[in-house]
Amino acid sequence: MNKLPYMRTMFATCMLFQVIFVLCAALWVVSPDLKGHALLPAIFPNFTLLTIGSFIYGLIASMFYGWIVAIIFVFFYNLWPSIASIVVRR
Repeated sequence: MNKLPYMRTMFATCMLFQVIFVLCAALWVVSPDLKGHALLPAIFPNFTLLTIGSFIYGLIASMFYGWIVAIIFVFFYNLWPSIASIVVRR
């Protein structure tokens, strides 16, 4: 089995999380009275209503969140075959 590369997965999840953030921010601009928008300040500390600074902060924070998720996922994905082979051989 081939190992999953870290860098490709990190940048893919980074872009995915940033696209989701931009879509949430765009939905907030279109409809600010929705209840689901309370999630953005909960996920991103010190996030205020949409200003340029908080939008850039949200993009950078979602990039780091994507990288962290990718690092954890790739670590366990690459570790699983060796653990499974140890368990199956017993």
